[in-house]
Amino acid sequence: MTFTFTKISDYKVLLFPDNILKKENVVGRLISDIDEDSWLDQVQIIGWMYQFYIQTPKDDLIHAKKQYKKNDIPFVTQLFTPDWIVKYMVENTLGKMYVDIHPDTRLYLNWEYFITSNQPRDGKLVSDLKSIKFIDPCMGSGHILVYAFDVFMQIYKSEGWSERDAAISILRNNIYGLDIDERAYQLAYFGLMMKARSYNRNIFKKNIMPNICSIHESNDFNDELLVYFESNSQLAKQIIETFRDAKEFGSFINLNLTNEDLVLIENQLNSIKEKAINGNLIEQIDCNEIIDKFVPLLKQARIMAEKFEITVTNPPYLNTSLMPPKVKKYINNYYANFKSDMFAVFINKCIRMTKTNGYIGLLSPYVWMFISSFEPLRNYVLSNTCIDSLIQLEYNAFEAACVPVATYTFKKTKNIYSGDYVKLSDFKGAENQPLKYLYAVKNNDCNYRFNIHQSNFKKIPGSPIGYWLSSRVYSTFDEELKIHNIGETKTGMGTSDNARFVRLWFEVSNTKVYYNCKGLLEAKQSGMKWFPYNKGGEFRRWYGNFNYLVNWENDGKEIKEFAASLYKSYTRTIKNINYYFIPCLAWSDISSSYFSMRKVPAGFIFDGVSPSLYSKTHEDYLLAFLNSKVAQLYLDLLAPTIHYNSGSVSNIPLIIKEDADRIKNLALINSNLSKEDWNSVENSWDFKVHPLIKWSKDLWDVTAIGATIHKYYGKHISVNSPLELCYLLWQGECNERFNKLKSNEEELNKLFIDIYGLQNELDPYIEDKDVTVKKADLTRDIKSFISYAVGCMFGRYSLDTEGLVYAGGEWDNSKYSSFIPDSDNIIPICDDEYFTDDIVGRFVEFIKVVYGEDTLEENLKFIASALGGKGTPREVLRNYFLNDFFKDHCNTYQVTGSGKRPIYWLFDSGKKNGFKALIYIHRYTPDLIARMRTQYIHEQQSRYRNQIEMLEKQVEGDVSTSERVKLQKQLKKFKEQDEELRVYEEKIHHWADKMEPMDLDDGVKANYAKFQELLAKIK
Repeated sequence: MTFTFTKISDYKVLLFPDNILKKENVVGRLISDIDEDSWLDQVQIIGWMYQFYIQTPKDDLIHAKKQYKKNDIPFVTQLFTPDWIVKYMVENTLGKMYVDIHPDTRLYLNWEYFITSNQPRDGKLVSDLKSIKFIDPCMGSGHILVYAFDVFMQIYKSEGWSERDAAISILRNNIYGLDIDERAYQLAYFGLMMKARSYNRNIFKKNIMPNICSIHESNDFNDELLVYFESNSQLAKQIIETFRDAKEFGSFINLNLTNEDLVLIENQLNSIKEKAINGNLIEQIDCNEIIDKFVPLLKQARIMAEKFEITVTNPPYLNTSLMPPKVKKYINNYYANFKSDMFAVFINKCIRMTKTNGYIGLLSPYVWMFISSFEPLRNYVLSNTCIDSLIQLEYNAFEAACVPVATYTFKKTKNIYSGDYVKLSDFKGAENQPLKYLYAVKNNDCNYRFNIHQSNFKKIPGSPIGYWLSSRVYSTFDEELKIHNIGETKTGMGTSDNARFVRLWFEVSNTKVYYNCKGLLEAKQSGMKWFPYNKGGEFRRWYGNFNYLVNWENDGKEIKEFAASLYKSYTRTIKNINYYFIPCLAWSDISSSYFSMRKVPAGFIFDGVSPSLYSKTHEDYLLAFLNSKVAQLYLDLLAPTIHYNSGSVSNIPLIIKEDADRIKNLALINSNLSKEDWNSVENSWDFKVHPLIKWSKDLWDVTAIGATIHKYYGKHISVNSPLELCYLLWQGECNERFNKLKSNEEELNKLFIDIYGLQNELDPYIEDKDVTVKKADLTRDIKSFISYAVGCMFGRYSLDTEGLVYAGGEWDNSKYSSFIPDSDNIIPICDDEYFTDDIVGRFVEFIKVVYGEDTLEENLKFIASALGGKGTPREVLRNYFLNDFFKDHCNTYQVTGSGKRPIYWLFDSGKKNGFKALIYIHRYTPDLIARMRTQYIHEQQSRYRNQIEMLEKQVEGDVSTSERVKLQKQLKKFKEQDEELRVYEEKIHHWADKMEPMDLDDGVKANYAKFQELLAKIK
């Protein structure tokens, strides 16, 4: 009969049911009947079918992020290898070996992904083709083995073999494979036999069993049956013990048996087979059970005991933390140096199972090439193999890969030679990867193809595989100082509970914060609770990212006691205490962008994710160098992941220029520029005054202002309002700062490029997006101006006193004269000006005070234009306060990773805007809600009732139809607001009676959650 398939479900029926695929001879009969003209399409779909089978359970398990169980391993460790990578690995291992044996062959011209090289020959590894053994120890559905079959066929034919004979020889002698998954084995068997049949129609009549198998376990073997092995029972028992729970371990199992041992067992099995036929009934039953259970164990043992000329695989990837307990224990026992990930275990195993002068081809995450936890693996690879070729792929190199990967080939030889490397990591898109690789293969001078001797890698601390670096870069590791020679890198504190011990600086009462502490004793004697805490932060150079405080009250008593309760000794997580409060340089351990170093003044404790560098004599020089492109080049090698750990930074080669005054001066200037930028916004605890207010104080000096405008813009500019002029001055200041910093950074890059002799590798240019001070932005800056005005309304800031005026403690009326803060800490936001302290009215008054009454309307128009929206300037402002101010405030008072922490809270009755009011948490008192209820909400309810009563009378009166429709719409609105406020008042009433206190030390998150039912949701 003939099988033809037209849809996925047909393949599923054929390939997946156990009753069809359980036995090889059943598969063989099915395959032998398949029409020869359709076999190709069916082989190609094998991998797709297997992926279809495992994808859903694999996705479910990965998203669960749990420690996996035994039966999960086949699903979570499968990764399907793209066809072009399979060809690359096979052609540059099997193909390369054949070229080694036959250097005059032209057969490699058929291999599109083959890299030609001038490597030395190590002599003849094999005597004939039948001696070349090729294994995929994690074969999956057999993708690699099927292509290896094709390459073997080309080799056989080039030596005069017929396709029919070659197919038989390849199956019998050349192809080997193992996998823990039974279905994967079935599909690999199917694929190999179909491939063989395409060359030999009678292949199934030859009764050939391919040298592949699904790994079997010995867990249910009856030890009493070992007596049938007679004098070889101990060897048989050793096999049983070796393969207990074998499906958890797979082909990295260590088999401590020789081929001679296995021959003895095989001979013993022959006598057992005779008893299965000729023995008594009990012997027949027992011996058949032995044959059924032991023969598969012996087959896989024979494969595992072999040494192979070629080992090629895409091994499973599984982090230690997710491994089943037995697997983790086994790897700790036998592969302790390679336990970071399962793929590292397989790299080691593949090298060990390959013969001297043999080839290994692999696809794996490329983290083994760089990060410190894989250093033992790198040393093993560099000491036992020669990296013949390597392709570093782009992060999303193919759909199935959720990690950055590389594919590479090793030659197991002591004869080290230069390898070929192709860097595809800069080319986005899976579809571009093979095309860019093929271009590099055909063009030796391609700028992303490199040829380098691996002895260079050992010159670098940790031996990272930095194949793209020049000889000049490598020489600096040999010749120059390292940063650790002139500075100390230190890792700081881990609190073990940031929610308990860490706050954003603006959350707590400022009376409990000590910002400029000079040492541990001073901190203890101060009696203060909160101290600046450096936690790294976003990409920012030179200065800034000072957002946090940590509880170090009484020499850190509470935090130390907590750490000791968890770890017996607090020093496990609270490290390098003697370096607290000392000026230093600091950076963020984790960054998805470039490395950025910042100057940190005295007074800080530092976190474990913000390592610090201490140098008494070279601080500014180090700051300049570490913010340069030259330092980034070294860090791309020493710390290629998102982590910039202290060890990587300390190992950067450092050339100290004796006459370095220019470098140090530029570092100082850049630090000051960045400091000015950081302190220009209210997110900084050193913020003095809003820049649009700052410039307003100088507007009386027309001559000076005119000169400043001309300096910034090269001409005089006409404006419509004082606020617009202030904005133009601020914009000019920002642009000048931005351009100066960019110019200085580029000059430093040029200086260090010249010092290190890297003119051919780096250019000094910096993109605007990488300059870490801001330019002016009209909408953003007007919104921040409004925020500052609200701060003045609450008394947080004052037009008469610079900096933070009130954030807890005693209130001082003498600090406010120009603009008096709200007396009761309740500022209503309504859809009309119902209250004397209405927020829009207060804001308009603020504009009058700052810029004068004569230009009030022009200033309001400028603000409204920046905000956008429709209506008069006051209507735009009211809509902004009603709908957007609190959202913008939450975005302002947040730090990435710590959430939003608003300090002005919005009491909100709901979507109908029945009642809204802002309060300032640092002025909160337990009676505030009661006052809000009696002085605002009750008054608003009365106002709504009056409006409803008046409108109802008007609707019933003698009015036109259009007027009645308008009145009814207004009536509906007031009724909805009244009802919303009635419900809200009931909640307020309950809270008013509670007189709930607020402890600012608990932080905004905890306090906001407590009052949540009264407040607007933080989005």
